[in-house]
Amino acid sequence: MNYAEIIIPLSVAGTFTYSVPENLQNQCKIGRRVLVQFGNKKIYTGIVHSLHNDKPNYPTKDIISVLDEFSYINEIQLKFWQWIADYYMCHLGDVYTAAMPVSLRIESQTQIFLTREIIDEKLTEKEQIIVNTLKSQKTLTISRVGKLTNTSNPMNIVKKLIKKGIIDVYEQYNAAYKPKFEKFVKLSDEIKTQDDLNEVFDKISRAKKQTDLFLAYLKLSKLRYENNGFIYKEVPKKTLLEEVNASSAIFKALADKKILEEYEKQVSRLGTYDKTEGGIKKLTEVQQNAYDEIQANFEKKDVVLLHGVTSSGKTEIYIHLIKYYLKQNKQVLYLLPEIALTSQIISRLRSAFGDIVGVYHSKFNDSERAEIWEKVTAFKKNKSEYKVILGVRSAVFLPFDNLGLIIIDEEHENTYKQFDPAPRYNARDSAIVLSKLHSAKVLLGSATPSVESYFNATKGKYGYVRIDKRYKEIELPEMVLVDTLEARRQNKMRSLFHPMLIEEMTKALDNKEQVILFRNQRGFAPYVQCKTCGWIPYCPHCDVSLTYHFDSNSLVCHYCGYKTHIPTVCESCGDSNFETKGFGTQKIEEEIKIFFPEATIARLDLDVARRKHGYSEILTRFGAGDVDILIGTQMVTKGLDFDNVSIVGVLNADNLLNFPDFRSFERTFQLITQVSGRAGRMRKRGKVIIQTSKPNHEVIQMIINNKVSEFYEKELTERKNFSYPPFSRLIKINFKHKNEEKVEEFSQTFAGLTRKYFGDKQQGPFSPVIQRIKNYYIRQII
Repeated sequence: MNYAEIIIPLSVAGTFTYSVPENLQNQCKIGRRVLVQFGNKKIYTGIVHSLHNDKPNYPTKDIISVLDEFSYINEIQLKFWQWIADYYMCHLGDVYTAAMPVSLRIESQTQIFLTREIIDEKLTEKEQIIVNTLKSQKTLTISRVGKLTNTSNPMNIVKKLIKKGIIDVYEQYNAAYKPKFEKFVKLSDEIKTQDDLNEVFDKISRAKKQTDLFLAYLKLSKLRYENNGFIYKEVPKKTLLEEVNASSAIFKALADKKILEEYEKQVSRLGTYDKTEGGIKKLTEVQQNAYDEIQANFEKKDVVLLHGVTSSGKTEIYIHLIKYYLKQNKQVLYLLPEIALTSQIISRLRSAFGDIVGVYHSKFNDSERAEIWEKVTAFKKNKSEYKVILGVRSAVFLPFDNLGLIIIDEEHENTYKQFDPAPRYNARDSAIVLSKLHSAKVLLGSATPSVESYFNATKGKYGYVRIDKRYKEIELPEMVLVDTLEARRQNKMRSLFHPMLIEEMTKALDNKEQVILFRNQRGFAPYVQCKTCGWIPYCPHCDVSLTYHFDSNSLVCHYCGYKTHIPTVCESCGDSNFETKGFGTQKIEEEIKIFFPEATIARLDLDVARRKHGYSEILTRFGAGDVDILIGTQMVTKGLDFDNVSIVGVLNADNLLNFPDFRSFERTFQLITQVSGRAGRMRKRGKVIIQTSKPNHEVIQMIINNKVSEFYEKELTERKNFSYPPFSRLIKINFKHKNEEKVEEFSQTFAGLTRKYFGDKQQGPFSPVIQRIKNYYIRQII
């Protein structure tokens, strides 16, 4: 084939046609990576999408080189990428960028450099900044020029300096993925018998440090003589030297005496794991029945919904299904909504299946992600090293070639949906499409399924399996409503807490039990307000009030990250009397310390989880019993399994109900039910105390009375009456511009063009609840 259609990792439409030079004809295959020039100078790693002989009516550039002897992207993946691009209305380049680790995508970066000495040259202030910086730094990237000059379009300045002959540009390539190598130590090949080994000690008997190092090697390698030869474990050189705090010089002395040898070996960045005894537990009767039902459903349906109450043992059922598909020599993808949940599940999977389990998420560095990519695919060894992948939404893009089962745990979670940047895909729905391409099965698991999945299951589109009992017949927690409005009237509230919650927490802590407090609002207080006139500080870039953060004593915008000090003077009336309004997780943490000064308290929200291991560190401490009270946002509601939690407090359930979204009742039902499931999982029945000013609200009543079917039926009736999903599909179109008049004008024009197709099904354009974010005014059409 003389021409190739190439996918470029840029947000541009379609593929691009390149000529295939004669010397590359045999190497250029679909799915392989190729180097191509795009534009005047930029070099990118493209993916061969297709091959043909149709000469275009314009001159084409040659492919520079083919990077692979195998296809990095298989044809199933290419079909999947195309579906993502079509369905979610983005470019193939967007999908390519989201799917593949950066180090597998070689590309050039434009660098600028000085071409001559500058003498008495008339330069603008920004040009002078660039020249001065280049004198000391030699080269600069275009993005760095933008930051130095505070310019959104730095190329204008660069072009002017090029025209003046002061600077020029060249292309520098980013580093490609490199395997990791490590130095190891072994016994010299010249030592072949037990007598040779004995002679070693005579050689080094007077060199104490050499003797210590050699003895350390014998200990670490577990060296033994069997069947006329030595048997030993591999010992990393670094580990050996650290064992006796020895220097490289001491090792060199042993090497010079032909006693030890150094060699280099490729190693994994990801660690190794072994199966453990009892890794796969026997299913209970209830679990076994559910497992059998799932398998029976899979004979007729490709997708099955497992609707099991919290703590019903769904994970153990998943493990037995994984075992079944591994016996069929199939790969398994196990999706979770949050990175932090992987730390709890991965130990269970690796104890059951050992080294064939891999983890994939954004907290890994790029080289680690590239290594996982290579371990999943079978392109090098005709055999994938990872048969099971545990991952978050981006794991759907891994190069599976023999997928048999996809498990989507907590399938209702909105974190499966990527909102920015493109592709704006839903991993749950995309995984179902991926399964069809592989002829695989999908198991959706949840204690609180999404309304859409429940609808598909009850209408027969999906198989449906229900578990109503907890593992080992443990009772569901006791649900207690407390009326905060009435308690305030009677002056009984103790700060943010109902007296019953404080009382139950006291009992739990006295019994050495743990407590979880849930509040879906981070920060100390949603806003601060002037007591005199009611003025509230707002973000200068977004139409939202600033949230007060106690630990930094600052006001923070949760949309753009803007941060400032608390004002000393009211901008409206000049008074200096401010008070905080509402409460977030930080305020709960500070207040609860007053009531329980002896307790160990931890907080789990986005502010804490931003640290690389912040989430897993806190959960590890809580699981080990080192934390008595865990305070958190919805992060504490998702699939966590702790045996010693007896009390869960839900603070201010009302704000969940009042959120302006047609899914607000569904989200309230899911969040409260899920966080309630953290209570009383093993030792005894737990108790959940829900603080609300609306105790008679129908959704709250359905939660505490466990009226699951009634909730879904009522919600479906409402959705049908107002033509919401699953009875329709919604498209939300956002328009953004820094000029409010322009965004209004354009959105109105667009609405006029589309209304003739959609009629009264089209709503808008209108301003959303938050009309401006990051200085961009927003209009929406639904």
